[in-house]
Amino acid sequence: MLRYPTLQKEISERVLQSATLSYARYKQAISAHKRTLFLTEHTMVFVLHGHKMLHLHDATVTVHPSSLMLFKRGIYVMSEFVPDGLNYEALLLFFTESMLKNFMLQYKLQPATTVKDSPSYLVIETNELLDSFKDQYLHLFGKHPDNMEAILQLKLQELFLLLISGEHKKEVLSFFQGITHAQPADISYIINTHLFQPLTISDLAKLSGRSLASFKRDFQQQYQCAPKKWINEQRLAHAHMLLQNSSKNVSEIAMECGFENISHFIRIFKQEYGTTPNTLRTKNAIL
Repeated sequence: MLRYPTLQKEISERVLQSATLSYARYKQAISAHKRTLFLTEHTMVFVLHGHKMLHLHDATVTVHPSSLMLFKRGIYVMSEFVPDGLNYEALLLFFTESMLKNFMLQYKLQPATTVKDSPSYLVIETNELLDSFKDQYLHLFGKHPDNMEAILQLKLQELFLLLISGEHKKEVLSFFQGITHAQPADISYIINTHLFQPLTISDLAKLSGRSLASFKRDFQQQYQCAPKKWINEQRLAHAHMLLQNSSKNVSEIAMECGFENISHFIRIFKQEYGTTPNTLRTKNAIL
């Protein structure tokens, strides 16, 4: 599924999910938006109306209704643009590594050699079969048949099969294999890149390609400290510096340092420094 800081009133969504997993999301918007998203699972996006723009460090990729975008879980800046007289609509389908691995094993699609780093996204043109799949899938929203989870799993496998049977088979297979055979990312890189983003330890574990238990173990070995404690200390130290050297208010500083809950930020700041952020700033101003 996807997470973003706030869900604005101009956006409506419907979700197909089981007790433990989100399989798909149908999304509508009536005005343009730009936001930073954290995709907690690998995602495929059919744009139905309007278009989506994905902003990367070296490029901006646009997805139109005739395109399908596949991208790995991670953090992206996305814009949704709405032409006059049209709503923006998109169908998003989510899949886990275990789902993809089971599919690849079932159809003997494992590579003979180690897969090199693959790109974080792939955009392909849809065809008649993919468009038909998209239209049929949309009919599942609002329905509650027996064995819905089994149906959703089969539909996901159907889409995988369509993707590896089309003209983009080589690119899709390479992208899929890049997911199933990816090596865990360096923990220092993950932490340094995302330290001040409002991510949980579980989020950071996913970004690193590890289970939560493995992430905590590897982090402890590398930093000789539990991840939550170390990360909070770094964020609070940065907030302490900003309170003394900037004119930003406490809420702005909390958000900039990765704390979405202001009350929680104030509470743990006081635990760490023995004073509240506002009191520290007042004392600093007097001095």
